[in-house]
Amino acid sequence: MRRRLAMALGSAALLAAATVGPADATGQADLAQVRSATAAYHDLGTAMGAGYAQVSDCVPNMGYHYQRGVAATAEDLDPLNPEILVYAPLPNGRNKLVAVEYATWDEEAELFGTAFDPPHPHGGPPFHTLHVWVWQGNPDGIFAPTNPNVRC
Repeated sequence: MRRRLAMALGSAALLAAATVGPADATGQADLAQVRSATAAYHDLGTAMGAGYAQVSDCVPNMGYHYQRGVAATAEDLDPLNPEILVYAPLPNGRNKLVAVEYATWDEEAELFGTAFDPPHPHGGPPFHTLHVWVWQGNPDGIFAPTNPNVRC
């Protein structure tokens, strides 16, 4: 899996992040590449044109989820093409991109040295997910499943 993910970024940077995590300079560079790859999706129309469709109402401490698939296995995950984009509502009625989210059916999935969260037990998505709050600060951590800074 690590070799495939490193190839997805076109460098060995993600391979290093998979073993040492995002706290170091390599991990921060990988997250910067995710930001760069998803920057166009600040425009919701661009995201929808790329195949993302709204799949949730505003989830407290998360936001609106726009999804375009679920990776069958961890090998199918592409860090530069997340399965889900998360948007928070703004007071002016618009939405702000706050996070990317990776989704897979593979219970052994890991990206950026972080294991995926299991499926939600009470009516949430039935797949494994990893939130990455690359566009909104999160006091609970960049990989926390929820963010107290996001309100519906």
